[in-house]
Amino acid sequence: MDIKEKIKDFPQSPGIYMMRDDKSNVIYVGKSKSLRDRIKSYFINSNNHSRKIKRMVKNISDITITTTDTELDALILECEKIQEIKPMYNTLMKKYENYCYIKINSQKGIYIVNHIENDDYIYFGPYTMERKLEEIKNIFIEVYKLPNCQKFTKCIRYDLNKCIGPCRSIENKDLYKDILENIIDTLNGENDEILNILTKQMNDAIQCLNFEEAQRIKKNMDLMNSLFRKQQIITKAEDNKLLIGWIKLNESIVKIYLIGYGKILYSKKVDLNKINDDIKEELTLDIRNRILREKKKTKEIIDKSSIDFINIIYNYIENNKDINYIYVDL
Repeated sequence: MDIKEKIKDFPQSPGIYMMRDDKSNVIYVGKSKSLRDRIKSYFINSNNHSRKIKRMVKNISDITITTTDTELDALILECEKIQEIKPMYNTLMKKYENYCYIKINSQKGIYIVNHIENDDYIYFGPYTMERKLEEIKNIFIEVYKLPNCQKFTKCIRYDLNKCIGPCRSIENKDLYKDILENIIDTLNGENDEILNILTKQMNDAIQCLNFEEAQRIKKNMDLMNSLFRKQQIITKAEDNKLLIGWIKLNESIVKIYLIGYGKILYSKKVDLNKINDDIKEELTLDIRNRILREKKKTKEIIDKSSIDFINIIYNYIENNKDINYIYVDL
């Protein structure tokens, strides 16, 4: 059957689709809230498509679909399939190789690295923003006037009032330590000092009609906020916080999810019209037993291979108005 004809029979429901070449190899996996509309879009208005999409479409010999209850289910299945198959045209779930960490010690400084080592540094991440992390490190250096040298030699940056000069005196060295400890607190989400400083700098620039400088500072604030959002998600996963979410499928059916460690631990459809004390007790017991089983496990470290899934799923849930959710401590 011609692909365009086959698409006409696809449902307008959530699910995933797998594009296959003439050897039945899966070359792309995608998800959609409406399978028919999404898949049809690949074959219309082709002039607006990127070269990558045009090249992929030329290689499509068949399309298979799997329907799901919700778009969240489709997103989860999409992530699993991409991780399993690694199709050539997918970039999702392949980013972990480019993840980096912020490495910081209150006496030795702040660095951007690719791996965690067994040393006396504190690590934050991993983050999929290597170039931006260098920019963020430079924002900390600029705002707090930190040294950017390795040997702490007496350089001209101190004379230009661009460095606090921990190499100049014991007092300055103590100040340097206090600033780095404060940055650690900031990355742990315990204060907003860097954002407050940047906000004041931006407002001062605006008052002086230096709009170009104000725009530069605003870009720095956006970078910081992006980092903090990513760190909050990682921290929730590492701290064993479970997410309980629920999606209304129709007037009476709700689907409940229990998510932890960057994976779906439990999901179940519930008919609200049939809810009674027995069903409530059974549901509560199911979730409680699942939580207790997780509680017996050793705390899992969030590594590079799972961080994409965590970012994708948690961001989707927290930014989707159709999903209600709460976090609970494990």
